[in-house]
Amino acid sequence: MRMDLTEAIAMIKAGSLDAQENPLANTVTYGVHKFHKFHTLTSHFYISRPIFFHRPSFDAWPDDLKRAMKNAVTEAVAFQRKLAVEENEQSRKAIEDAGCEIVELNAQEHAAFVATVQPLLADAQKMYGAEMFKLLPKI
Repeated sequence: MRMDLTEAIAMIKAGSLDAQENPLANTVTYGVHKFHKFHTLTSHFYISRPIFFHRPSFDAWPDDLKRAMKNAVTEAVAFQRKLAVEENEQSRKAIEDAGCEIVELNAQEHAAFVATVQPLLADAQKMYGAEMFKLLPKI
């Protein structure tokens, strides 16, 4: 079921929704971990924080400015990814400190999960096109 997280939280509190999927940081930020004892790490979630440029404007910049911007973006990406790792670790600790259990899948369990969600992946590829999915690394 696709829905806004606030709607899902209301349903979780009411007992009409058994689970939700989100990065650990979102789970803690919205307090969902207070309603779920078990949290399974499936490694299927990816969040990107894109940086966009208007290509004709960027291409018109002086070369030194373009180089400086590319370097700044490279540094910003590394910094953001470091922060994301730290936030995930802090969120995991908050979940565990709340008495919740975090389940990590072994290779066989992960393979079973991947096989189970293949129909969802096929639907997404039909909806968005397969080309985008070819860009993702295989895990």
